Parts: sequence; C-alpha cells; structure tokens
Amino acid sequence: MKKDQDDILMKDRSGRACISAGYRLYMSNFKRIFRYSWVAAIIFALVISFSGTMMILRPKLAIFSALLMIIVEALFFSYGFAVLKQHQQTGAINYTPRWFNLDVHIFVRTLKAWINLIIIYLVTAGVVVGVATLAFKYLSPYTALGLICLMGLLAVVFLLPLAYTNTRYVLTDDVGYWKDLSERYGVGFRRWGFIFLVVFVTSIIISVSSLLTSLPAVILTIANQAATIGHLTGDPLGMPTYIGWLAAVVFLLIGFIQAYVMLSFLFPIYYMYGAIDAHESGRKEFNKTKE
Repeated sequence: MKKDQDDILMKDRSGRACISAGYRLYMSNFKRIFRYSWVAAIIFALVISFSGTMMILRPKLAIFSALLMIIVEALFFSYGFAVLKQHQQTGAINYTPRWFNLDVHIFVRTLKAWINLIIIYLVTAGVVVGVATLAFKYLSPYTALGLICLMGLLAVVFLLPLAYTNTRYVLTDDVGYWKDLSERYGVGFRRWGFIFLVVFVTSIIISVSSLLTSLPAVILTIANQAATIGHLTGDPLGMPTYIGWLAAVVFLLIGFIQAYVMLSFLFPIYYMYGAIDAHESGRKEFNKTKE
C-alpha cells in the first residue's frame, strides 16, 4: 500500500478533514485491521457477554465486571493503536502474518493511559460531588442546581483536551504520561474548539451505531427487568429457563460488532492529534521567522 499524501498523519487539517480521513483510513484497511485484531475482539466480546449477563442475573458482580472491562478494553484498543503506530511510522497498514500478535509495548501504554484517565475522571467526579454536597447544604436548591450544572460544564471543558494528550502519549515513545500531560495540555486547550468538533461528531456516529446494534440487548434487559418486578409482586416469572444462555449469546454477538464500531473512534482522533502537532510545529516555525 503506497503512502498517500492525503493520508499522512502530520498535516494541518480541519476538523471535518480529520473525521473524513480517519474513517477513510479505517474502512479502506478494515480487512487488515480485522485480520490483526479478531482474536482480541472475541476476547472483548466474551467479557461484554459475561458483564451483560451478570448485570441481568447477578447485579452484585457489576464492579468486578467493570474492572475486567477496563483491562479488556485496553487490550482491544491497543490493537487499534498498534495499526495506527504502524501507519504513523510507515504511512501504511500491512497484513499481519500471524493470527494472534500482541504489541505488548502499545498495550502497556494503552493500559496506563486508561488507568490514568480513570483516575482523573474519578478525582473530577469527587470534586463535583463534594461541591454538590456543600451547595445543597448551604445554598438554595435552584442555586445549588445551577452551580452543579456549571461545575459539570467546566469539567467537560477541562477534560476534553485529554482526547489529544492521551492519544499522543500512546503513540509517542519514551515520554511519561504526566510529564507529557503537563507539557501538551496547554497545546490541546488552545485547540479546544477543534477537538470538540472532532470528538462531538465522532461520538454521535459511534452512539447512533452502538444504539442500533445494541437494540436486542436492550429489549432483553427490559423484558427481564419487567419479569423480575412482576415476579416480586406475585406474578409468574415469565422468562424461559435458558434466559442466561440467551443473554450470553446476544451480548457476545453484540459485543463483537460493537468492538469494531468503537474502534473506529480512534482513527479520526488519530488525525486530530496529527493535525494539532502539525499546526503547533508550523506555529513555532512561523514565530522563529519573525524573530
């Protein structure tokens, strides 16, 4: 596959161009990506199936399922980052000769990025909850609600540049997460509107696609909850004895499909990261010429 100037990473693009280039790269190389990652997708789908089934049959295991999902998501998305790393270095995504091939280096960086991102989210959520608690204690309900909405909006504003810094961290060798975050967060914040456009449009595409593919699971979950509530009030359970196996199969199939729906999110973000770095390099060169 020849290197195409339209597909190179380090090019100053508009948000629309990043989205277009990302999905073009994903769709034109889907067979290669699928061949490289299908085993990881099955593992991902199995965990989705287990987690979804436990939510229906054993809700108390939800926390364990969530922890397992963090590791498996990092595993599967590391395959996406691995092919993007290959494209970054060579300008192409090639067929892998082996049916199972894990890039341990990329997986470790992806897992670190996942964990650190969760820590940042939890700290942010803790601050918002703390402010909310104090607001409802000392302020009127409407004032407290307004303050909470403001805090939530500020959280979104300040967390959004992490889409750039996290992607850059995974795809850049020999750089620490927190060091890179401290050095590049300001760069991402300056391009906040650009990041928002790419993330917002891509998230809508992913959300609609995920909703359409998850309808069978939603219907199954609602039916089971309705049957459980009815059973508690004295009605017959009304669900077949094989509901557990049915739920497992449904969640397995949906998890496999949604794995590749969610993986596509990385590709527009990949070009977004490249566009920001290319723009920043151009800005620095321009400033040098003025000196």
